[in-house]
Amino acid sequence: MRSDTAYTLNFLVYIQNLYLNQRSGQGEERYKFPYLSERKIPFLADFEREFAKVWAEAASARIAEEPFHDLNMFKAHRELVYERLFVQEAGSDRHYDDIYRSFFAWWNSMAGRFALEHAFDNQKVFDALTAAVSANGGEIRKTFEISILYDACTLGEEKEFSYFAIMPYADCLLKEVFLVAKLRACLNK
Repeated sequence: MRSDTAYTLNFLVYIQNLYLNQRSGQGEERYKFPYLSERKIPFLADFEREFAKVWAEAASARIAEEPFHDLNMFKAHRELVYERLFVQEAGSDRHYDDIYRSFFAWWNSMAGRFALEHAFDNQKVFDALTAAVSANGGEIRKTFEISILYDACTLGEEKEFSYFAIMPYADCLLKEVFLVAKLRACLNK
C-alpha cells in the first residue's frame, strides 16, 4: 500500500473551500480552511458546474496510473484552474496568484503536505484491508494507492478506480470501517 497527497487534488479542494466560504455566509463554525475574510474572489457564476468538470478531469484514472500526471497538471494550474474557474477580468489574475502562492506556501510547509503524509498509517490500513479481504477468501494482487486530501471534495463526484482511492484525511483517520469498505470496492474495479 502506498499513499500520497496529490498537489492538484488538494489545490482544487483549497479553491473549493474558498468558494464555499465566500458563498455560504454562514457563521464561523461552518467555515473551512482556508478562510479569507475581506476579499471578494472573482469566481465564475457557474463555478460549481465547472468545478465538477475540472475535478473529474483531475481525479481521473491518469493520476491512479501515473503520479507524475498530478505534477504535470499542477504545473499547468493556470489552464486547469484559473482559466476555467475564475472570471477573466482586470485584476482577477492577481487574486488568483495570491491564492496559488498561499496554497503553495502552506502545502510545502510542515503543516501541509508533510503533515498529511506522515500522519497516515499505511500499515494499519493495509492490515485492516488485508484482514477484511482475507475473511472473504480474497487476496490483494497489486499495490494499492491512496491519494489523501486535506479536506473532503463536496463539489466533485467521487469515483472508484481499480486499486486506487481518493480519500479525505478525516475519513482515513476517523472512519476505518468506512475506509476499508471503500478500499475493498476499489479492489473489484
